[in-house]
Amino acid sequence: MKSKVNSGSGKRFINVTLPFLFAFVSLILFPGSLLAQTDFSGTWAFNESKSTLGEGPMMSATSMTVSQQENLISIDLVQPSFEGGEMKRSEKYTLDGKESVNEGMMGSSVKTITSWSEDKKELRFAKTIAFEMDGQKMEMKLDDVWSISDDGKTLTVKSSMKSEWGEMNTALAYDKK
Repeated sequence: MKSKVNSGSGKRFINVTLPFLFAFVSLILFPGSLLAQTDFSGTWAFNESKSTLGEGPMMSATSMTVSQQENLISIDLVQPSFEGGEMKRSEKYTLDGKESVNEGMMGSSVKTITSWSEDKKELRFAKTIAFEMDGQKMEMKLDDVWSISDDGKTLTVKSSMKSEWGEMNTALAYDKK
């Protein structure tokens, strides 16, 4: 009798353990394919017809070139200027959750912390912009969430801005060149 109980327990152990062992080995051998973060690299052109614009002046990038490495994303932007021309600027952000500081418009300082969604398909930029206007120090909070369409041809930037002047939400679409 004891041999039947032991052999039954052994089968249950094998039946339960083998799937877990297989899953564990798969995670070790293929971690990149299961948890790969989206790569936003490329040259992107603003597509107004696919975008949802908020109120106020349109100061979003008309084009951007993104270069992404494991823990760093660099963005070269072309934006309209207040004088009617265009201005170029560059930004760099760490992708490890540490604060990055970039220069914003009109001498402002932009402090940003990036974070990935759980599935690594969306990248969030939590920005705090400090600036001075009429001798008074002010602050804006901006939350950008980047995602790429399944076909890899459209980058969407959903933005939510909060400041003393109120709240504004946009969804900007960029086509891959």
